[in-house]
Amino acid sequence: MSTEELKKEERIEEPKKQNELISYAIFGVATTVVSMVVYGVCNSVFEMHYLISNIVSWVLAVAFAYITNKMFVFKTRGMGFAQLKREISLFVSARLASLLVEEIGLFVLIGMVKMGEIGGKLIMQAVVIVLNFFFSKLVIFKKEK
Repeated sequence: MSTEELKKEERIEEPKKQNELISYAIFGVATTVVSMVVYGVCNSVFEMHYLISNIVSWVLAVAFAYITNKMFVFKTRGMGFAQLKREISLFVSARLASLLVEEIGLFVLIGMVKMGEIGGKLIMQAVVIVLNFFFSKLVIFKKEK
């Protein structure tokens, strides 16, 4: 590929990357809202322990995030069984890894440091959003060249 063709391809790809990042941010916020609302209801209304509340909120947020990431952020269109199985397996595995990080973080922030539950949850949500973006971008919904 010539230098001119590479520059043209870069000019085309840059807005796509920006749109992807903006979409991820929007749906990341929406996923965080789902997670926080479910967490708050479980923790405050149903008086569940904060770690159990977090797992319940995680399950619903992961389902929401998979659908929005697939359809609107990374726009992978394949619906074949093999592709869905691969994506869902990787997505859930990555989210389990970030859940583990979040649970440990919540235990440290809330259980040991004695931070407020909502504050601790918000801090860990920020950490999880960053981790999940890299898992999704570089592994799960990676575009084949």
